[in-house]
Formats: sequence, C-alpha cells, structure tokens
Amino acid sequence: MSLTEQAAGWNQCLTSSITPAEAAPPLPPTAQQAASLNPVLSVAAGPQPKGPPGVAPHQCANSSSLYFQPKTSLWVLLGLRPQPLRLQQRGACGISWQRSFVAHGSSSSSLESRSATVHSAEPVPVRRHRGKFIASVVPEFDAQQLLRDMQLDGYGSANGLAASMGKLPGIRQQGILQHGLQVAAHLRGLGFGSSELGSLFCRCPELFSWPAEERAGALCSQLMRLGLSAGQAALCFKQQPSAAHNRSFEPAIAVLAPLMAAGSEGRGRPGEQLLGDLLKGQAAAVGLLQSRAKALQHKLDNLLQLGLSKQQVVAAVRSRWTLLARTPEQLARVEAVVQQELGADRQLWVKMLVSQPQTASCSDATIRQRAKALVVEFGKEEACRMVDVAPQLLAINTVVWRRALAVWQQCGVADPRAVASSNPNLLTVDWLHRSRLANLQALQQWLPWEVSAAKVIECYGSYVICAAADKMACRLLYLEQLGLLPLLVSNKLAAKREWRLRQGLSGSKKAAGEPVFYSVRDVAAIPAAKFDSLVDSALSQQQQDNDGLSSSSSSSPSFEAFRKGRLLQLPAWKQLLAQADADVIELERKLPPELRRVAGEAEDGGGCAE
Repeated sequence: MSLTEQAAGWNQCLTSSITPAEAAPPLPPTAQQAASLNPVLSVAAGPQPKGPPGVAPHQCANSSSLYFQPKTSLWVLLGLRPQPLRLQQRGACGISWQRSFVAHGSSSSSLESRSATVHSAEPVPVRRHRGKFIASVVPEFDAQQLLRDMQLDGYGSANGLAASMGKLPGIRQQGILQHGLQVAAHLRGLGFGSSELGSLFCRCPELFSWPAEERAGALCSQLMRLGLSAGQAALCFKQQPSAAHNRSFEPAIAVLAPLMAAGSEGRGRPGEQLLGDLLKGQAAAVGLLQSRAKALQHKLDNLLQLGLSKQQVVAAVRSRWTLLARTPEQLARVEAVVQQELGADRQLWVKMLVSQPQTASCSDATIRQRAKALVVEFGKEEACRMVDVAPQLLAINTVVWRRALAVWQQCGVADPRAVASSNPNLLTVDWLHRSRLANLQALQQWLPWEVSAAKVIECYGSYVICAAADKMACRLLYLEQLGLLPLLVSNKLAAKREWRLRQGLSGSKKAAGEPVFYSVRDVAAIPAAKFDSLVDSALSQQQQDNDGLSSSSSSSPSFEAFRKGRLLQLPAWKQLLAQADADVIELERKLPPELRRVAGEAEDGGGCAE
C-alpha cells in the first residue's frame, strides 16, 4: 500500500464513526499506527497499555481493533495536533500529519511534485501563533529547479532563495510550492519582468506563498496605484520582506495620504502621489504601510502634540521615515535622557526631531552616552548650546567629533575646542576624507594671500566640509586657467572700497569699470548658474580693459565643460588628489587607535551612526 493510500485509509478510519452533528477534527493515530505509516515517527514509549475497564476500544471497518487512549496517544507524546482540514485541502494530496510526513500528489505538472520531496528526518521548526504552538511540515525542495519551474533560472540565486525560504515556517514553504507559479504569472501581468521577479522571489519568497489575489497581487497593485513602477514596488518588498505579512496597505494609506497632502502645501498633487514619492525615495518606508491605522494615527497625533506641525512631520519623514514608526513611549524616553543629561527643553527636542529625525531611532542608552561625552568635553551648558546649533551631534558616533578635534590639532589649530564652540557644525563630519583634505590643500595653494591649514579650518572650515572637491577646488583651478585668481579676495566690500580710493573716487559709491571680485563663498557655495555669470562678468570687464584678452576669453570653455574634460588631464588636479590621499594616510597614522576609521563608515565622509 502506498504512503498516500495509507494516509487516506487513516483519514477514513478516524472520521467514519463521527456523525455530522459530532463534526470535529479527526482523531490522531496511535504511535504504532503512525510508525507503520512512517518509521521516522517510531516512538520509544514502551508497550501501549490496555484500555481501562469498561471502555470499548475504537474500531474501524477497514482496520483491526485498536486501543486509543488520550493519555498515551501520539499527540500527547509529541504535543502535536492534526493539520486543519482547510490546510489539507490547500496543501498536498492526502492528510499531512504535522511533523511527520507530507504525501504529495502524483501529477507531474504540479510545482510541488517537481520541486519538493518528503522531508521528515530533520527537526521541524515550531512557530507560535496566538498563544498556541503550530508545527508545520518543512518540505525538501531543489531551489535551482524551483527557479526553472518559475521560468526565473538565471534571474536569481538558488543559494539566496534556499536561505530565504529556510527562514520561513513550513506552512509558508508549502505555500510557495503550491502558489508560486500562479503568483509569478499574476505579477508578470502587472508588468514585472523576469529580472525583477527573480530578485524579488529570492529576497521575499513569502510573498509567493499565498494565492496572488490574496497577497502579492493585492499589495503590489496598491503600491502601483501610488505611482510606483513594478521595479519600485519590488524594491519595497526586497527592502522590507516583512511587508508580505500584510493583507492590505489600504488602512495605513488612508492615514498617510492625507498627511502628505496637508504637509505639502503648494504642491497641488494628491496625497497618494506624494506618498508614492516617499516610497520611491525610501523603499524601506513601506514599513509605515505595515502599521495599523489606529496605531499610525496615534503616533502622528503624538508628534503634533509635541509641537511639530504637519509640514514639519512630513519634512522629517521625507528625511527619515522611521520617525513616524516610533511610539510615543519610545520618544518620551529619549526626550527624558536629553533633558536629564543636557538640561534641554522641549523646544530643543522638537528641533532635533525636525532637523535630525534619525535621533529618534537611537536607543536612550546611545543618546545618553553621546550626551555624556559632549558634557565631559565641553561642559553641560556649552554642550547644550552646541547641540542646539548642531543637533546632529547627538545623531553621530562620538568618534566623529573626537577625530575632528584630533585632526585639527595635527593641522596646527592651537585651540580646537574654541573652533568647535564657534562653529559646532564642523564637528559633524569625518575630516579624514579625501574631498575635505583636497579642499583644505586647494585653499592653501591657490588663495592669492598666504594662509595656513589652521587658518583655513578656522576661517573657511564651513566651505571645506560642505563643498565637494570637484566643485570648490575645481573652480579655483578654473579661475587660475582663466587668469582670474587675482580677483579672489577675502572681503569683497573692502576690496571694492580700496580700488575706488586708488582711482581717486569715493570709497562708498559704485564706480564704472569696477573689477568683478570673488569671495571664497562665491567659489565654494553659490549655484553653478550664478558662478558662470560672475565669470562672464569678470571676463567682459577684462575685455574692456585689455582688448588682448578678447580672443582668449571668447574661446574659454564653460566651467561644466572644463570640469568634465580638461580638469581631469591637468597635472595640478592629479597632484592635488594624490596629496589628499597621502594626507589622509599620514594624519590617520598619527591618531590614537580608537580614533582611526573602521570599515563601514560612510563613504561620503559623513558622520557614522552607531
């Protein structure tokens, strides 16, 4: 007799004596019976005791007389229960005794029969559901064959799929084998390509474990109605695989869409589209759609009660969506730490939430450690003032600002703490960064007046940390190539006044023929269009003063063309970058071990969060 026939026989045996009025789950077999079906379930429980006096044994028309006693049954021995009938009907053919065996159908066209086999020799994970343990069968499967069956061979990693499926309970793995083909076909109909499906299946296989119309199709359609493409919707699930647990995103959308519309005045776009924009920029923000509407509204109301406007909430969520995922209790604990350690008031806490919402995601222990470190270095009152100026100081690892102080000292700054107090924002970035050291070197080298590294940090540190090297250093080289560097001055008003006085004119009145002076801010911070306008004005003025420059100026490339072309070939540019790399190595070598960089710090040179 086959395994399936034996299972069917037991199912008939256990249900034949039950009338419709007594409908109940089928009785489990005894240990001996289960052992006859599957040797893996043989239990060393000793001989079965006889039935108690006066109790007739359960009998079945197609089986021999068998004693069944609840206290010594297989279910009592193993602490299990039969698989519900609805799961039997949706699962493999025949009854599946949980944690024993799965009798698969014999159809050669089914995904289960091609990709899965009976798996009963390995321990089966048990998951808790609503206070009860539910053991589910973990099927064996060939991940590579599964990808082939779903026409995704070559579009996903078999090892990655096996690892992802291995984290799921058996019932979900069975669901994948049963519904995977149908889900994939449904998603293809929504516009998902093989590449998107392959990566999605390997990263979030659970999405494929229910009928498409119940889960994947419904959720993806809801995301695409927000304006996401198929690829963007897939990325949401790859970033947050737990989003597949939800039956619908609509309750959360009903809360978030009005918020996005109210907090984005003047945009004139529906809240659903604005919510879609958030998901396009932060795919992991789909985590907000997993929230229950009541809980999400409660978190929003708490932020509004703290003093944030809807516009500020939306701006903060666009920066870091996790702010709206924090409970009022979590936010209150962190606020209490900030108040206790720094003496900060509610206004500073709100400022931190608005400008540095990632702070809210830190644990209270982390915030306490960072606040204490600032107090030790600068004193409580000064630390509080500095955080008010630069809230990011509580959002970054303390090693970032400690390293900045050490690097400044290596560069000759006499009083690094004084520089930090005058401009706390200088402490919030990594100074052991190629771009910043290139800017530092460029200002030393090409400013028309002599300036030391320490002076650059003290006077122009904000430009050093905010401008990319291929912006500020490149602009300095561009001005040098055009012969305009002499027009770069430390104070434009003073330079104009001096020029007017030399011409015998009033120092306070604008005069015809005035040179177009540049400041360091013009080179480092103004937009490209305004910088180009200044360059054109300076060249035009020089043409009027000296006709000999007209031919060279008319053939001068635009700054953008210079940056993308000639700059890369200039020996001065190559030497600047090489020197910056050498400076990074040399400065780091002189730092104590605890301040040196470690793998995983932000490549853009920003602060590294703990």
